[in-house]
Amino acid sequence: MYLKLLKNDLKNNILQTMAIAFFIILSSSFLSCAAQLGVQLSNSINELFEKAKTPHILQMHSGDIDLERMEKFVAKNKEIKEYQILDFLNIDNSIMSFNDNSLKDLVYDNGFSIQSEKFDFLLDINNEKINAKKGEVYVPVFYFISGLVKSGDTLKIKDYELKVAGFVRDSQMNSSISSSKRFVVNKLDYDNIKSFGSVEHLIEFYLSDIEMTSKVQSAYNSENLESSGPPIITFSLFKMVNALSDGISIAALAFISLLVILISLFCIRLSLLAKLEEDYKELSILKAIGIAHKDIKKVFLYKYVFIGALSCLIGFALSFLIKAPFLNNMKMFFGSAKENMMTYVFGFIACFIVFVIVYFSMSKISKRLRLLSINRPFEDEKQSNLSFSYLPQRLFLALSDLLSKKKIYFTMISVTILSVFILILPMSVYTTISDKSFINYMGIGSYDVRIDISEIADNKDKMNILLEKIKNDDSIEKYDIIKSKLIDYKTSKGNIEKIWIDFSTQTTFPIKYVYGSMPLNEDEISLSKIKADDLSKKVGDEMTLIVGNKEKKVKISGIFSDLTNGGKTARASFATVDKNLIWMIIPVKLKDKVVTEDFIKKYQDDFSFAKLSDTKVYINQIFGNTIATVYNITWVGFFASLFLIFTITVLFIRMLYFKDSGENALLKSIGFTNKDIYIQYFIKSALILSFGLILGNVFSLTIGDKLASTILNVIGIANVQFLRDTLFSYVYVPLSMIIITALATYLGARGLSKMNISQILKEDV
Repeated sequence: MYLKLLKNDLKNNILQTMAIAFFIILSSSFLSCAAQLGVQLSNSINELFEKAKTPHILQMHSGDIDLERMEKFVAKNKEIKEYQILDFLNIDNSIMSFNDNSLKDLVYDNGFSIQSEKFDFLLDINNEKINAKKGEVYVPVFYFISGLVKSGDTLKIKDYELKVAGFVRDSQMNSSISSSKRFVVNKLDYDNIKSFGSVEHLIEFYLSDIEMTSKVQSAYNSENLESSGPPIITFSLFKMVNALSDGISIAALAFISLLVILISLFCIRLSLLAKLEEDYKELSILKAIGIAHKDIKKVFLYKYVFIGALSCLIGFALSFLIKAPFLNNMKMFFGSAKENMMTYVFGFIACFIVFVIVYFSMSKISKRLRLLSINRPFEDEKQSNLSFSYLPQRLFLALSDLLSKKKIYFTMISVTILSVFILILPMSVYTTISDKSFINYMGIGSYDVRIDISEIADNKDKMNILLEKIKNDDSIEKYDIIKSKLIDYKTSKGNIEKIWIDFSTQTTFPIKYVYGSMPLNEDEISLSKIKADDLSKKVGDEMTLIVGNKEKKVKISGIFSDLTNGGKTARASFATVDKNLIWMIIPVKLKDKVVTEDFIKKYQDDFSFAKLSDTKVYINQIFGNTIATVYNITWVGFFASLFLIFTITVLFIRMLYFKDSGENALLKSIGFTNKDIYIQYFIKSALILSFGLILGNVFSLTIGDKLASTILNVIGIANVQFLRDTLFSYVYVPLSMIIITALATYLGARGLSKMNISQILKEDV
């Protein structure tokens, strides 16, 4: 019997069934997709790291290495299974070109290596160890994805030519936020181009137990071993950096999925209520002729359990299509990791969660069937005590109806608020990360040009000439000098370790602080969030530095976000001796109307030892892929949200239309025209939309920003102040919603002219 009733009901209510199924499919497919991508990203990174045998500890060093002392250190620390020292040949971008297109505008440090022998293997597109032949070069896969190069192109280093034979998957430097990129060449070619650049050493350790990383790292620092380079980078940081770009995309997708699920639940609720309104009399008759409540509930629930289960299965299948574009990008960076059973299990669990939520929602609504009565309205309406008799008649009727059915209208307002979230929040994230000021959250101030100098000792005279020229340049509004050094400090256990400190005025180009403020006094220092978490330090705590062979007590004045140099950095303004400088940065703010490109060209030609970068180009190259992905997600969310608003408004107005059929018939019988009643529905929609837009904007500015900031906090970028695209948020979004809502209201309320007044009034008697 139930099967027959189910079959007949589905056949007679195809559009209603399809609407409910659509929302469930949308929710389950999005959440399943996000779950599968999360598992797949983890699996892909793990497989890449396993095949590449990624080092657990890496220390970059420029200069000579005491091999005998290093061997003794390795012998003393039994946790070290293997170690190696690799050469990384840094070559200036200005003498490199792909098919005669110069790489001088790239912000990355490009270097050349030969294949490793023990671990830290450089892999090709098939995740196999690269074996470069003479005359061949394997280029970082990031450049291929960016469209800079393709297989068969020619790489020229000065006059030395190499053919691009393939692309490199580098478990250390794959990510767009990794400042260095490795090219792989044959040993003979490496020897031929060695004179074109400077060699930096990669001191790498592979441990027998990864849990011993902190112990070996502390031992390395306490032994005062070679460390003329960025701070030690560990296995966990390599993983985090690799997951960053796809991780942000997946997090954005998951966030939108949760909002879509909430909207869908409201939509399903309204669909069910609308259907109950239509079937109310039939269900009441079943109860009147003696059919038990539990049997009526079964008739009601069986249908929606069937729709829910089938829709979730379709959503699960659809998730494989949705995730394909995301997987393509992931596969290029990490390779095609096999989709193991856990991928499908997590995807299915996500769909099952949606089904359970939908089931409980339907079960709750089905309890209303106890109230079935032929002579009683489906939902009791409570009259409001507020009087609006002084208002125009149409507005009075609309407001009275809205207040008497607060629960139903609250559902619709909630949907509008969530829709505004989906419309505005992704665009807010996109506007923020694509804005020039976003680098303030990466430990970098707001300026136009960044001048990097790494080979300081070899270019002291040239550097002084550069500084003098900058000082007297009328096109420069202001500049600063940031000097980077590795300073010893005492840990809480009394061990001596090193910390990367950037010394500058701190006030010329201030950065954003998560907590506290910039260090301006002699006894102050600020820490990056990752370093502060690593040391378990907070604002106001003290730490002991070793400066000039003397202990110096400093207080932590602030904590800032930083993704540069492994994210474990510090800042200070106190004076130190310019000895053992690792790096120097000269940030420059240009005067208005000065063309950045012309300024860079003027200095780059005269000072080839320095690398000049346009900060806009810097952001685009570092975050270009992530920005593009978030942009695409933003517009997908925009159109999907408008479609949801349109669908839910049609369903909502249609439900009101059936619910108000008696009232509408009465109004028409006493002289109200179809236009009068239509206007009432438009007023109701306008009020709902107004509340939704106002509250949606308020919540997106408060709760929404906090939720988005929490996602970025995972990768070390904390307390972001999100920017708004004013035109998009306050013109395009309201205008689009007004047009969609007006059209949906008209379609939902159609049928007034065909209303059989006498029949309806007769049935309501």
